[in-house]
Amino acid sequence: MTFKLYRDQVPAVNKMHQNWSQRSEKTLEQLRKMMENEEVDRLELVRIMRYAFGALGTSLTGWMQWVNSPEIMSTFDKDELLKMAKTVTDLITKFVEYDIHITEEGTRKGLEKQRELNQQQGPRFVI
Repeated sequence: MTFKLYRDQVPAVNKMHQNWSQRSEKTLEQLRKMMENEEVDRLELVRIMRYAFGALGTSLTGWMQWVNSPEIMSTFDKDELLKMAKTVTDLITKFVEYDIHITEEGTRKGLEKQRELNQQQGPRFVI
């Protein structure tokens, strides 16, 4: 497959793409290795999530570059775009649903902790 860039044909799989693919494969392997350790502590789990979100951010930046490029997106036919759109919206829907759940859980835990602190401190008088 080639992309039409101005009047030239540019290979779809170029050096930059290969490097990105190799880096992404290494990132996936690193995530797998991190999660294999059954004796991770809480701090390590936070570090794993930070690494994972960094990888996601990198991927999202690449996706935004692609979808904002008429030269690239015009190389896909409607069926390919439909498949991509369905896959991406399914993944993002699940992620946002999880985000809502965790945000609600974190808010609930934060309110519970604040109530505990208020009970420990006793009544407060505000003037």
